[in-house]
Amino acid sequence: MVDLDYSKTFSCPKCGAVGNIYLVKVAGNKVIVKQRCPVHGGRAFKIPLNDKDKYINLIHDGVFRCYKCGQEAEQSYMRVSAPWTLIKTSCPTHGAITTQKIWGSIYNEISSKGAATQQPAQPQPSQIETMPSEENKFCPNCGAHLTETGSFCGECGSKLN
Repeated sequence: MVDLDYSKTFSCPKCGAVGNIYLVKVAGNKVIVKQRCPVHGGRAFKIPLNDKDKYINLIHDGVFRCYKCGQEAEQSYMRVSAPWTLIKTSCPTHGAITTQKIWGSIYNEISSKGAATQQPAQPQPSQIETMPSEENKFCPNCGAHLTETGSFCGECGSKLN
């Protein structure tokens, strides 16, 4: 069997830049990744779950990255909303805040990878902000912040439970 080099998969097909990963979801035996190149915009791709050890470091590098310029960003907020971990990262240059939805088990792996490699992108627990769950309702499909109670997401139109 051929060993795949996933670094090309996680790079923009047009310019080769590593963009910000704003969604990672496990669906069956696949991992769905949504990524945004600072120059060429968003894209989505699927990769096999059983190869996760070959690309988990690439997910870590993409999640903790600014969506505007592509440089490293720091995590400023984290909340678990099963099965998701919702995080916010901020860019030291732009101050841009990005909200990302990461599948909980994947987040656990990338956060432990960051601690193991001593990456500065991981905040100390005292820096993590928590907010009451009443104020933080997110669409399970697109991750948009839900401000009103209703049966449909105002962002993507999906039906809410």
